[in-house]
Amino acid sequence: VEKNIAPKLEWLQNYLDLDEGQLRKIVLRQPTLLGRNMAPKLEWVQRRLDLDNAQLKKMVVTSPSLLSISIEDKIEPNLDWLQTRLDLDAPELRKMVLSHPPLLYYSVEDNLE
Repeated sequence: VEKNIAPKLEWLQNYLDLDEGQLRKIVLRQPTLLGRNMAPKLEWVQRRLDLDNAQLKKMVVTSPSLLSISIEDKIEPNLDWLQTRLDLDAPELRKMVLSHPPLLYYSVEDNLE
């Protein structure tokens, strides 16, 4: 446990500048994330939405399930759908997702159309 989980917790805490309470909240809500490499997903979301570190942190703390959702299967198609369907530019899309992070993993067919 110490060899596998501790480095991931430390990395996540440092990457997002989390305090102990925020880290605990994320892990309790999404314990399966400890078995995953979170860096590519966080970097992709940050780059795609042009988020600063504080904005990325807020999204993850508010909605930890973001860390367990597939980029290819859910996040990217949802962002593309929202941007196209609502004719949003990049700043408008960022603002919308920051105000409601679950938009990244809603089912388009069931919740958005």
